[in-house]
Amino acid sequence: MAGTVTVDQAKLVLNSFAAIFQNNLTSAELVTWRKFDNEMNDRNALTVVEQVTPRYVVTRTTSGVQDLTTPGTQNTVFGSEQYKIDTVFGSSMGWQDFVKIRDIGAARESEALKAAALNLAEQIDAYILNFAINASNNWLGTPGSVIAQFTDVANGYTRLKEEGVTDADLRAILTYGDKQALGEAVSTPVNSGGAVLSQIGSGIYRNGWEGMVAGVPTLFTQQIAPVVTGTHGTSTFTASGGTNVHYSDVAISPAPGQYMTQTVSLSIGSGTETIKDGEVFTIDSVYAYDNRLQAPLDHLQEFRVIGNYTATGGAVTGVRIFPAMIIPSAFSNTAQVNNDTAHATVSVAPTDGATITWVTPASSTVRPRAILNKDAIVVNTADLIMPATGIGSRKALTKVPLSVRMWQNSVFNTGEHQVRFDVALAANVVDRRRIVRINGD
Repeated sequence: MAGTVTVDQAKLVLNSFAAIFQNNLTSAELVTWRKFDNEMNDRNALTVVEQVTPRYVVTRTTSGVQDLTTPGTQNTVFGSEQYKIDTVFGSSMGWQDFVKIRDIGAARESEALKAAALNLAEQIDAYILNFAINASNNWLGTPGSVIAQFTDVANGYTRLKEEGVTDADLRAILTYGDKQALGEAVSTPVNSGGAVLSQIGSGIYRNGWEGMVAGVPTLFTQQIAPVVTGTHGTSTFTASGGTNVHYSDVAISPAPGQYMTQTVSLSIGSGTETIKDGEVFTIDSVYAYDNRLQAPLDHLQEFRVIGNYTATGGAVTGVRIFPAMIIPSAFSNTAQVNNDTAHATVSVAPTDGATITWVTPASSTVRPRAILNKDAIVVNTADLIMPATGIGSRKALTKVPLSVRMWQNSVFNTGEHQVRFDVALAANVVDRRRIVRINGD
């Protein structure tokens, strides 16, 4: 017969659960984590608006001081993005398994406790990994193809450098099939004594960042979800839906993940063809623009579709894309023009009827890989409120700003006892350009 569960025993179980969960959360090193001060209940969503750092046009004068009377100084347009917390992940274990844990040794040996913590870590990892991978507008290689060569990864690194991403905190996410195909191209870092660092963590712990490819710390995982593409056919751009926009019109995000996005109209076939969230396309003659170099790049700009759409008679309107098409111009006394140049994304505006080429093939299921900068995605967290019934306790993790709430409850009518563990978090986009999806050629 099970004995009474003491407060100390409950604390032991929660601390052990939190330790196992934290040590198996491989996404902790993949993205940025940030905690809100407000508590979240199980049914509300928290939303916060944060400022985006502005950019400016730098002028150059030879043998003199630049006269800013004409064209004038620059005014600042502050952009903003919205972040949210609306997701609760939960795991549970049986009461009989719970009451068996009475000391540290029992906690270490409890398979039920390990399974509950591991399953929670795996589900959160899968959620964050796939959110991060599919946020990007850049997608190189043939979608779905195995990463089999060093250059497949190096191409992604080069694209990130073209987007102005620094070398600090880069991470690659590949599959185990890629690891096998790459073979010796995967290097495993060692310490000065020659010990293989990737072997640290065994037993109940999952392997995390196992090696490097092209100098980028790499996670090999089976948790990359496939992307299902739409049925879109031959496609063209429709100018009647709008072409380029001013930065000031897209600087304030109307909803989470919509900073520097715009809506456009496309022709994608002749019937009720579809476009799926995360798909990528290019527009003929519309090249990406380096607003630091203030010159076009040598590749067409890639646009990511945000949301799912169904055409009527082959036409679809209000398709939200990233990045918004912002074109550069000469420095002038018009603040709006200067802000456009500082935040330019494309070399020219597309013409009506310009050919659209889909990077993502129609009616397909493809599995992307990715390289990203840690600051591209932020995982926002909050403490869950303590329950009004039963016994609640909370444990803050040490590696990431996240807390686990343990809730012990009994059902009066049935005598059933329950133990559950919950966390509140949500992945949000900071900068899609700091991520590039990659596949093999």
